[in-house]
Amino acid sequence: MVGAMSSRSVVLAMLVACRGADDPLVDAPPTSHGDAPHDGDTHVDDGLPTRHACTSSFGDALSPTFGRLDGYLVAIVPPSNGACNADQNHVHLQIQMNGAVYDVAVNVGEESGTQDVHSTTLDHAMPGPPWSEGWHTGVLVDYVALGMHATDIPLQTASALAAQVTSDLTTANHISVFATGYGSDGVHLVHRNGHGTDGLIITEPLSTPSHARLFSFTDQAF
Repeated sequence: MVGAMSSRSVVLAMLVACRGADDPLVDAPPTSHGDAPHDGDTHVDDGLPTRHACTSSFGDALSPTFGRLDGYLVAIVPPSNGACNADQNHVHLQIQMNGAVYDVAVNVGEESGTQDVHSTTLDHAMPGPPWSEGWHTGVLVDYVALGMHATDIPLQTASALAAQVTSDLTTANHISVFATGYGSDGVHLVHRNGHGTDGLIITEPLSTPSHARLFSFTDQAF
């Protein structure tokens, strides 16, 4: 019995010597704060995107208030003077909701004028209830509550921002947009507005965290 105890002591002493006296006994690498796992993180397959030719025929189920449009991205209309509600200062997204298509005007600025639109992205749990196809009012979103301030959002040129928005949405299927209705057929003000009505584009809305794009203007401080 004494011999067995001595053998175990020798083995333990060798392990400590190889490991170092101050090393932990657990055989796993330490994690920094940034690398720590997030127990609430979940990824849900967004599904294959569906794209249609853009349209000028829209639904009529929106209200002229702030809300969240949950639907499926079916077209991206770049800044131009063409059809499908296109104009020089916005990327227009077309989102299908409950069988109808709705227009989303996203301000990217004037390429030939003053460059004043700032934008960045943030991974964050989607504000409000889970994604559910429809137009949802009564939600509030504030950039500051999300931990973002004006100095965190860099200035972009109109062409660069239009390209970034398009790239963000290349594989998007489900989408959520926090915005204000400009009528029954579309929304705008997808940017910092204050008072809980800040605009966001949310991709991967079924997953936690989701991916948010934020917009603000040079003359806004928050």
